[in-house]
Amino acid sequence: MLVKTLLFGDIEVNDEFKIVFISPILGFEDEREFILIKEKEDSPFCWLQSLRTPELAFLLADPFIFFPEYVVELEDTYRDKDIVIYVIVTLNEDFKLSTANLVAPIIIDAENKEASQIILENSPYTTRHCIFENIAQSVTAG
Repeated sequence: MLVKTLLFGDIEVNDEFKIVFISPILGFEDEREFILIKEKEDSPFCWLQSLRTPELAFLLADPFIFFPEYVVELEDTYRDKDIVIYVIVTLNEDFKLSTANLVAPIIIDAENKEASQIILENSPYTTRHCIFENIAQSVTAG
């Protein structure tokens, strides 16, 4: 299928890479079909690109790289499934001050390509955890 994107232009993607949100991203209830675009294979970041809206793409990150102590307690429905967990990154003009939403991770079932954004109830996390915390502390202290 041909996917129109604002960031990457038109790209050809095999249908098997389509991700369908069974529980949508908050505020984007009409956006259900996406693909993941990784610019570099070894990058902790990727783009979640809407198949419906070329201008809509979320920057995602592997939270465990930046927050090794991060814990996501999942319902039993995810037990014994091959899942991938991402968090949405909010870019700052100074990239080193960008933040991650740890309260509402994106869960993707790698086998059937179904996804959900879940809300971690009663969690110690916020929607704005600095992903480069050690760098940000030295920038703000200086």
